[in-house]
Amino acid sequence: MGLLETYENMVNASTEANETAALEKEAAAVVDERVDVLAKYAEAANSILAEEYGEDYSEEDVVKLAAYMLDTDIDEEESMEKVSEYIEAGQVMARSFVEELVNNLPEDEQ
Repeated sequence: MGLLETYENMVNASTEANETAALEKEAAAVVDERVDVLAKYAEAANSILAEEYGEDYSEEDVVKLAAYMLDTDIDEEESMEKVSEYIEAGQVMARSFVEELVNNLPEDEQ
């Protein structure tokens, strides 16, 4: 193995290490973001329960309420996306219908 091949192997190894480090950093950022979101839901659930029940609730209650709130928000977002898709599909169909009507008009009415 020549000096050039050794150098290329070292560069490749360094590049792979940098790529791996970048992927690990990105994964850690995603995990941190998810933890922040979960913490906000837990904090909101804790506040709601404290307001409603004072100190008469458990950590399990907070977890259940936070999970319910998160699931509800996810369902609501999915519903909004479906509505948006339906609106878009309706607009496409309406345009197609109008185009078809215009194309089928007699020549003297166009």
